[in-house]
Amino acid sequence: MPFLNPNGHDWTNNYNLDGWGICLILFTILYTLFLLVCSYVLWQSRNHPVIHMRRPALAIAAVLVLHVYVIIILLVYPWNGFFPCPAEFWIMSIYLPIGIGLFQAQNQVLLLISRGQQILLTQDTYKSLPSGKNRRQYCWNAFILWCKNAKRQDVYEGFLAAGMVIQGKGDADVAWKVMVSLVIFLISRQFNSYGVVSQPTTPALCRRGWEWAPSIIWQAVWNYIAGPFLLYKIRLIRDIYNWRLQTTLAVVAGLPGTPLWLAAVYSDKLNAVSKYWVPAMWFAPGLIAMQLVAILGPLSQVYKSKIAQKETDQVLLEFADKKNNGTVPPDASVTTTSIKTGSSRGMMFNMESLDNCLNMKTSDYEPFHQFCAKKCFNSENVIFLDKAISFKREWTRIFNVPDQSINSARQTMYRVAVNIYLTLINDDTANYAINIEGHIKKELHSLFRAAAISIASHRTSTPQSPNFQVTPWDEAPGLFTNPGNDHPLRPLTRHSIDKGSSSTYLVSQTDVSDDPFADFPVPATFSDACFDRAMASVKHMLWQQPWQEYMRSRRESIPSA
Repeated sequence: MPFLNPNGHDWTNNYNLDGWGICLILFTILYTLFLLVCSYVLWQSRNHPVIHMRRPALAIAAVLVLHVYVIIILLVYPWNGFFPCPAEFWIMSIYLPIGIGLFQAQNQVLLLISRGQQILLTQDTYKSLPSGKNRRQYCWNAFILWCKNAKRQDVYEGFLAAGMVIQGKGDADVAWKVMVSLVIFLISRQFNSYGVVSQPTTPALCRRGWEWAPSIIWQAVWNYIAGPFLLYKIRLIRDIYNWRLQTTLAVVAGLPGTPLWLAAVYSDKLNAVSKYWVPAMWFAPGLIAMQLVAILGPLSQVYKSKIAQKETDQVLLEFADKKNNGTVPPDASVTTTSIKTGSSRGMMFNMESLDNCLNMKTSDYEPFHQFCAKKCFNSENVIFLDKAISFKREWTRIFNVPDQSINSARQTMYRVAVNIYLTLINDDTANYAINIEGHIKKELHSLFRAAAISIASHRTSTPQSPNFQVTPWDEAPGLFTNPGNDHPLRPLTRHSIDKGSSSTYLVSQTDVSDDPFADFPVPATFSDACFDRAMASVKHMLWQQPWQEYMRSRRESIPSA
């Protein structure tokens, strides 16, 4: 059997199982297995801080949906004439937009995360629901409030879903683009014998008709307008994960496919090439590059993180050996001693420097906060540690107040703790929840979940009153250094806590009789140490990479003498 069939892809009802066709089949199988394994590993690592922020479920969905199309175009040559023109028309008009739409949403995550982190820096509070004179106005106000308070990725995906419906990527009963594609399919004689326009043609000429114009226009919009616009919006982002570079590669990889496909379809000069590299296959290199960037990019960061963790463990082991051998003072600690490493990471800065920055609010605090928000995208960890440290300080202060009722003090501090839980820990109510181990989060859920459900199930009689605001309570003054700048809180609903009703909880700023914490039993296990394990986990996470990166960048910015 020759490696290349002399007739090549000639649209006859004969399979092309020559050497080239078999190579394409084997590559498709091996690449599919590779992509599935990588997707599985990515999903298994979904709780890793670097992966968690990237919305791995969305990335995997986009990659797998696109991969079905990649499989189809790679097997077009072996299928030969068994891949009909009508099937390709529907795939190009309906299925491919779904995959590209999902991938576009995945590409937008970087921009949305970056903007969200910028908002965390200012810690904007949310406004109350404006009053409305009728149901239409009330619904519009509720929609505006949702746009302001919901997670920004959820807002984008909501608009994306609406766009899919409008552009024909959703339900076939309501999507006008599906209807347009159906009308084109029914009236064209290229696809059926009962059409009223065009003329029946050969399978090769079928791909050249005007019927493909909507699909071509749609691809041009996504590839040459939406993609470059996204690159323009993220041009100033300088993250430590090479995320901007990966997004740029994904966008650029999609640019050559459409013009090459058009040239192969409409130009006879490429007929010799199209015999073995069919026109649709020009999409394959770009789509494969997009898939690899979406999967291997995050996995490379997980690999680097594990290498860094091994280096940290090795440094700690070497430090313990030196301490036992008397090389370092016996009272020395890795938290107070900067350690020289033998890797490219250079010197590891001690934990005490981070503690001083957080506890004493040194001159490094604000620059480090900015660094975490703009380059690491995890400023919620700094905010959490700041709130938790303030919580412990306030606990000490309030219990030392003369004639202070113990029950009253515990009730007050429990309010503050629940506020921290809802705004920074609970995934259902926090815009950006800290990423801590599951068993630690489970302990906090058991301590504060009942209070969260109590808040969510609480009702008021006039939710549209301008005297109401979307906060779990009016924070008592003096609990934090700047109580007016609370961490943003998503609309707290019963649905977000126990998947029941979805009415937003609104508590009066003045009427304390509606306080859901009135007579609420504070758990006996509640103490000033309730956040200690979460603080230790978050602090170690910050110390291991963000703090080291920040200190190194600060050293590099200081001119040498």
